[in-house]
Amino acid sequence: MTENTKKPLTEIYVKNNYLVINNSETFEIEKILSLELIRNLSFLNKIIQVTFGLIVPAKSNKLRIKLKNGFKDIMLADYNIEKVEILIYEVNQLILKKQN
Repeated sequence: MTENTKKPLTEIYVKNNYLVINNSETFEIEKILSLELIRNLSFLNKIIQVTFGLIVPAKSNKLRIKLKNGFKDIMLADYNIEKVEILIYEVNQLILKKQN
C-alpha cells in the first residue's frame, strides 16, 4: 500500500502513543515500523553533497511512514525540517522501546 498525500504537512506531533498529522490522520506507534526523511536533490547537488560533504538545500522533502502493511509519503512543503528530524528520532526511539 503506497499513498501520497497532496496536502502539505502543517502539524505533526505524538500524543498518547499515536502519531498525529495535520489533526486529521493518526497512526498508532505500535503499527509503525519506522519514519524516514527523504530529501530529493538535483543530480548536481547530489554530486556536491557526496564529494564535498556539504549539506545542500533539497528541492523537496518527504516524510515516509513505514507501516506493517505498506508505507505512506507526506510532502514537507515549507516546514521546519529540524523539527521533523527531531520528531523522527523521538518516534523511532519509541518504536525501538516498544519492540524490546
